[in-house]
Amino acid sequence: MNSATTRRMAATAARITTVARQLTAERGLTGFTVEEVCERAGISRRTFFNYFATKDDAVLGRSAHRDDHDLVEGFLAAGGDLVDDLVRLTAGRWVRADITVEKCREVQAAVEREPRLLARFFEQLLRDEQSDVELVERREGLPAGDLRAAAAVQIVGALAGASVREFLREGNTTSFGDLLTRRLAAARALLSPDTERTP
Repeated sequence: MNSATTRRMAATAARITTVARQLTAERGLTGFTVEEVCERAGISRRTFFNYFATKDDAVLGRSAHRDDHDLVEGFLAAGGDLVDDLVRLTAGRWVRADITVEKCREVQAAVEREPRLLARFFEQLLRDEQSDVELVERREGLPAGDLRAAAAVQIVGALAGASVREFLREGNTTSFGDLLTRRLAAARALLSPDTERTP
């Protein structure tokens, strides 16, 4: 798939998602049809279902065309520090998803109108976490269920969550990737046995 096609598909998915979020914020999920989304987004019903399985997925931005295969392959092939490489994978996905403050506010408005979306969101987070645990197990040659793989993913996930909150803070001008990298450095300094403690 060439870069022009990738950009076009990303733009289509973003347009569908924006419309679905706006309609959800205005009317709730049951207050509009897929056909209305299609009309506002200037697409066919077939195109909608090529990108999203349900209205919920459209609101949450879970496109069937989400492709981070190259990022995953880069992570699996990398031979550096595991946690550094996980941070790079997380930051790369953020950039690929083109997440902005405005898009986060659209999601927030939709969830406020339709709180059940939160459950779907957290279900997806747990699935993504488990998928990344399996990636770490594969890369590091660890047996299934090894706590080290889960701990690595959970540590980076906690740092990423805090970085998202800071990214969304009024007046922030620092990229998500830089916020995440700073937090990792702070965590490493705190946990290092050589770090001098402030009395």
